Order: sequence, then C-alpha cells, then structure tokens
Amino acid sequence: MSIYKRILPCFIALSCIHNAYADDTGMALADLYSVYETVSQFCDGISDRISSVSGISKINTGITATGTVAAGGALYAGIKKSETDQEIAELAKQLCADGGCDPDTVEAMTDQEFFDTILPTLVEMISRSESNAAEKMAQKSELDAMVAKSKRLGNWRTGLLAGTVGTNVASAIISGLNKNQSDLIQQISACNAAVVRLREYYNRALQNGVNPVENPVMQTFQTTITNCGTLQTSDVEKIEKRMTAVFGTSIAGATIGAVGTGTSIAANTDKIRNDNSDAGKQTEKTLNTISNVAAGTNIATGIVGTGLNISLITLTRDLMRTAQDCEDTL
Repeated sequence: MSIYKRILPCFIALSCIHNAYADDTGMALADLYSVYETVSQFCDGISDRISSVSGISKINTGITATGTVAAGGALYAGIKKSETDQEIAELAKQLCADGGCDPDTVEAMTDQEFFDTILPTLVEMISRSESNAAEKMAQKSELDAMVAKSKRLGNWRTGLLAGTVGTNVASAIISGLNKNQSDLIQQISACNAAVVRLREYYNRALQNGVNPVENPVMQTFQTTITNCGTLQTSDVEKIEKRMTAVFGTSIAGATIGAVGTGTSIAANTDKIRNDNSDAGKQTEKTLNTISNVAAGTNIATGIVGTGLNISLITLTRDLMRTAQDCEDTL
C-alpha cells in the first residue's frame, strides 16, 4: 500500500474535523450577530427619551424656583404690610389722643360722647400753638402715606401670591404629564432581555471554540454586554416617584397660593381696612396672618419642589450617560 493511500484517510478526517469546527464557529458567530441586532433594536434611542425627561426637569426647576422667589416676595411684602399697619395704628392712636380722630368714628358717637370726649380735645387743640398744629398736619400726612404704602404692599403680596398659583399649576401640569414613564420602562426591560440573551450566546460561542483574539468582533459584543447591561428599570421608577412627588407639592402649592391670594385680596379691601372696630381689626389681622402663612408655606413647597427637580436632573443625567455609553457600542 502506498504512503498516499495510508495518509489519505487522515487528511480526510482532519478536513472533516476542521470543517465541522469552522461550521460551529460560523454558526456561533452568526447567532451572535443576530442577537446583537436585537440589542441594537431595543437599546438604541433610550438616551433620547431620557434626555427629554431631563429637559422637562430643567424647565420645571426654573418654574418652581420662580414660584419660590415669588412666595418669598409675597411673604416679605406681607410682613412689611403688617409692620406698616402697626405703625398706622400707633400713629392713629396718637392723633386721636390729640383730637384728630377719624370722622367716621366721630360720626358714630352719641351727642353725649362727643361733648364728653371730643369737644374738650378740640378746645385744647384750638389753644395749641401754630407749630403744634403744623406738627399734627405733618402726622396726618405721614399717616396718609403709610396707608398708601400698606395698600401698595398688600397689592404686591396679592400679585405675587397669584404668581405662585400660576407657577405651581404649570409645574403640576408638566410633572403630571410626565410622571408615567411606562414606555421608557418597557424599552429598558426589552433592552435588558436582549442583553441577557446576547450574554448567553456570547458564552456559547466561547464554548464552541470562538477565539476572541482571532475574532475581534467578540470584543464589541463583550463591550455591549458590559455597557448596556447596566441600564436598570429601577432608575426609571425613581424618576416616576420623584415626578409624582413634584406633582404633589405643586398641587399643594397651587391650593395654598389660591387661599392666600383670596385672603390677601380680602384683607386689602377698603371695607376691611376701614372697619376700626375691635372685631374688624381682628378680622383684618387674621386675613393678613393667613396670607403671610400661605406665602411662607409656598416658600417651603417651592424649595421642596425645586430640590426634587434638581435631583431629577442629576438622576436623568447619570442614566442618560449610561444609555449613551450603551448606544456608542451599537
């Protein structure tokens, strides 16, 4: 038997083994490519969705911050108004003690009360010097200026409180429309499932003898598994929870702001301001207190809402970076 005839079966056997090995390797790589395409289909575009949420959070941060500043301005105006009203009350007492009582008060007196209380004071005022009379006129002018200042501060407080209602309503609408991120969760879930499948086929290819050194595309598959495998639906669920929290604080802020606006309008009406009875003054004081408390509470809700929106920006930024790393390998 010739040497050729002896070694031919060995060549045939080796050829068959090589072909079988090549077939297994080729099939393993073909399967990997197929699964990789699935990963590309489900994982691509996630960063764009997250970027949209991040942009919304930035807009909402500006809105809630503006509302917080407006509430602070309303509280400041309210406090200054209360201080001015107190000064008015003190100056009015001083004027009344010298006979400069309000005509409405005089008109409400009985004849006996007038003769016993006001007439002696008027006689005393006539006997005063011209300089003293001029001083009282100056006090009256000061009183009028204070009343105008108080009304102006009241109007500022009302306008600023109404502004907080507007910003809180806008924030509630934006967060309400975006607190449900079910589509994004579904896409990330599909992406995760595709990555799990890619990992399984990658390990199977290694078992079938695919050499990453001889097949550099294996490094791409490995990088995709590493980068895309870190996307988690739990991060999106955190976004939903914080959006819901922003929605809640905005609704609360809008409600409180509306109450404060109503009481501020009422407190600044001439009917309330000119009621000099004890009950009337107490009503005015109560309305002013409610308005100021509403402004202070809106500062708190605004700070909370702004903080939540800032945390949303941070959370979406980190998630978007992860998604971008994933998409860069696709």
